[in-house]
Amino acid sequence: MDAFEEETTSTKAYSYKDLKMLKAYLPFVKPYLFRLIVIIVLDLLVNFCFTAEALVLSKNLDIIQEYLNGTVVYEEAHADFVLLTSLDLGMLFFASFAAYVVNFLLRKIGQEIVYDIRNALFDCVISLSQKQLKTMKIGSFVTRITNDSQNLSTFFSDILPVFIRNLNTVIIILVSTFLKTGLFGFIFLAYLPVVFLLSSLFRKRARRYYLGEKDAISKMNSFLSESFSGIEVTKTYHKENKKQNEFEERNKEIYHHFLRSQDLFAIFYPGMYLLQMTSLLLICGLAIPQVYYGNLTYGTFYLLINFNGQYFQPIQQMASLINSVQSILSSAERCEKILSMEPESDNDGGSLDVPSFQGKVEFRHVYFRYPDGKEDVLKDVSFVIEPGQTAAFVGATGAGKSTIISLITRTYEITGGEILIDDHDIHEYKLSCLRRNIGLMMQDVFLFSGTIEDNITLGDKSISSSEVKEKEDFVGLSPRIASLPEKENTVVKERGDNFSAGERQLISFARTLCYHPSLMLLDEATANIDTETENIIEKSLEKMHSIGTLIIVAHRLSTIKNADIIFVVNKGEIQESGTHQELLKNRSTYYNLYQLQNMERKIGHKQPTGGENA
Repeated sequence: MDAFEEETTSTKAYSYKDLKMLKAYLPFVKPYLFRLIVIIVLDLLVNFCFTAEALVLSKNLDIIQEYLNGTVVYEEAHADFVLLTSLDLGMLFFASFAAYVVNFLLRKIGQEIVYDIRNALFDCVISLSQKQLKTMKIGSFVTRITNDSQNLSTFFSDILPVFIRNLNTVIIILVSTFLKTGLFGFIFLAYLPVVFLLSSLFRKRARRYYLGEKDAISKMNSFLSESFSGIEVTKTYHKENKKQNEFEERNKEIYHHFLRSQDLFAIFYPGMYLLQMTSLLLICGLAIPQVYYGNLTYGTFYLLINFNGQYFQPIQQMASLINSVQSILSSAERCEKILSMEPESDNDGGSLDVPSFQGKVEFRHVYFRYPDGKEDVLKDVSFVIEPGQTAAFVGATGAGKSTIISLITRTYEITGGEILIDDHDIHEYKLSCLRRNIGLMMQDVFLFSGTIEDNITLGDKSISSSEVKEKEDFVGLSPRIASLPEKENTVVKERGDNFSAGERQLISFARTLCYHPSLMLLDEATANIDTETENIIEKSLEKMHSIGTLIIVAHRLSTIKNADIIFVVNKGEIQESGTHQELLKNRSTYYNLYQLQNMERKIGHKQPTGGENA
């Protein structure tokens, strides 16, 4: 089960968890903190100007009332009215322009922060070990690096400034109401705990639903990635309906999680509106008699009605931010799970760094069990491969051959025993040194988008075009490239689909040799290729004797007949070893495998539709 796919979060201790989690993002905010504070202060000034407009209008109404009552002369009232109106217009023009600047800069800073977070996420993922990478599906990584990181941008560009702006509005309204009307301020103040209590209850439920929705979307992305990658298999076996049903199940899961969260809002918003209306009725009930008896001016009454709308609007906005905040916190939590993972580094190895290996490989009583496994995959495996030798591992599927390759490269760590290269434990070498000196060719070759030369050099500018051509000649790739119109500049389609399996393997071979490995590992590298390409690779491997040690995991015994030593692996143990002729004379497991493959080859020759293994 994917530990990251089934994320469930308790609704308890959210505040503590949120604060602890958000600390992980402080290093990303720190370079922009001063600019962010300056912009938020400017935003508060803008907000004050917009909120103060009601105070100006209230004062103008009082001036008009005083003039009508005859307490001030026209000239004085007119001068005060013009002055306050001019001040109001000036504040509005300033606030409008400043609001544009604030919004632009906030979004810019938000994108800069997310740019750094996205880079950190990718750097972290690309540095994880194979073991760590297998704890999460590809779609989950994609969702976190793209969608979840983008959600974090809205926190800095929208959520945080809006929250501070609205909090500032509430404070201005409360202070102004107490100063202008005295006891009427307690009406607004009394509603605060009610609103925050409802918001707190809402927040706990909303968080749970948003986490569920995010996880459902992540599962959908993983499903789509897997389905589209295996579309040929789906069509070959007419499983379109099955895939459609699986898609509908995942789609329904997203749909139901979304409906649950929206049901909460369908209750929450009317509840908030009801509070606003009860507050308005209460103000009107208390203020109208005061206006009638002359204890409250028209301007002050207008101010109370205006502030009632302004007071609940920011509170509603802050409450509605819970919708976005829950989504953002869910995204932050999911991204933080990646950022908190300890990436693979040179510190995971020793300090030994050598330019190349002599090529001696030794296993001493090695045991290995997969992290989630119940039984040992390798049991007391011991062998020695001398420098410059070609060694082969053969055996049934699942015997443990490929596991041996994975342990040499430290893709996985042994659970017992020792692995030595040139009489040094592999943990004494820097991880970069170990990987740099080992060339690995796998059964499934991955080609990136770009040209053939890009795929051979992997973007390493230190590898010249002449060296690329030299390696192409060495592996027998040159005649095939010469037949292409664009030669090495031929564009590789997605996953190399415009090349045959054999051509992809030859490109992989040239790529490996460009990095000058002194220890070459081939894990079923010739399993899925045609006979012609297999012969080309075999001839190239014969030349490898002069380069370094060669270790081959093979299914076809015909490809390893000339190996210096062959190890037969059965159920995680070395059952027998020797040269091809020695093993045939033993008439044991290797002899039986060889006879079986000879029989299959003869049957294949008799059938016109014989496969490429013939």
